[in-house]
Amino acid sequence: MSGIGDGDGGIRHGAVLIRLVEAMWAGEPGELAAAREAVLEAAGPDVLVDSVAVSANFHLMTRVADGTGTPLDPTTDEMSAPWRDGIGVDGFASRRHVPTD
Repeated sequence: MSGIGDGDGGIRHGAVLIRLVEAMWAGEPGELAAAREAVLEAAGPDVLVDSVAVSANFHLMTRVADGTGTPLDPTTDEMSAPWRDGIGVDGFASRRHVPTD
């Protein structure tokens, strides 16, 4: 599990929230169901709904930015270069709008 310290990222219910977000994007239905149940048990339905909404909104904003051709800011572009290179993301069609120097 990701995070710091005891795997909670230093926030209340952090470990189960991290598990939920990782499960949301992993594509494994069984793990997603188990992660949702863990959040419900530990933090309740309001926290579950809020955390899923925040995660989905970040995903949406990234897609909107990609779709409109919004480039990364220079600092993020520089910091993420090794990661992007490692997974080959710069070869994706959505990166075609990014000027190369």
